[in-house]
Amino acid sequence: MAKQTFVTGNVLTAAQMNTLQANDYNATVSTKIASYVLVAADVGTTIVQNVATANTVTVNTALFAAGDTLRIQNIGAGIATITAGTATVNTAGSLALPQWGSGILYFTSASAAIFFPSAAAAVTSVIRSANIGATFTTTSASFVDQTGYTLTFTPASATNKINISVDFMFEVNTTGANVEWQILRGSTVLFYRASSDNVGPGKYQNLHFEVTDTNAPASSHIYKLQVRINGGFTYSNYNDTVGFTGSQIRTLEVY
Repeated sequence: MAKQTFVTGNVLTAAQMNTLQANDYNATVSTKIASYVLVAADVGTTIVQNVATANTVTVNTALFAAGDTLRIQNIGAGIATITAGTATVNTAGSLALPQWGSGILYFTSASAAIFFPSAAAAVTSVIRSANIGATFTTTSASFVDQTGYTLTFTPASATNKINISVDFMFEVNTTGANVEWQILRGSTVLFYRASSDNVGPGKYQNLHFEVTDTNAPASSHIYKLQVRINGGFTYSNYNDTVGFTGSQIRTLEVY
């Protein structure tokens, strides 16, 4: 039941009293299937966003008073973002609610609110990975894509952080060869690493690289691993045929 306005002399019916009592234990729920702009009647209720694509819940001024609260929950696949319209909305967490995320909107005045996301909403993550099933060989002195170590990725929000990690085993056919790797987002280098001197025939090495992308665009882009080797030597990246089963590239998106 939405917040009511009473005046002196009003008489509550038994049905109204039952509704008010029920609201204390089970707040009125309003499910939305598109972006939504809050209205004054939403105070004390639960707004449920059930939208398959990215959507917003907009907060405007002169609708709520200091001390008013309402809950916002997201059960849809699309990210629901609490958006300041004419009001100010602050938070110590994230204003973007992933699926199954929720939080409390608390008003400090008619024009300002604080959003308190639940712990689950603040630390939600999504993992995407590709396991590598083929050996890759190169003699290139220029950086080339290491076959298989490529992920096409679309973040849920441009404010999310993306952790990229790669695991693999390699061998070089000549002792003393120098190998270099880099992780890129598109053409932007995010990470660089050169090999140690202890490489050569039969010297298989397991490597793990990891970097966090804090400036990923919200549009679709590619993360990939590149490699180059000096002097015309042969570099080989192996899969589990030599006993290493962890060859993969992985992204971890944190909301």
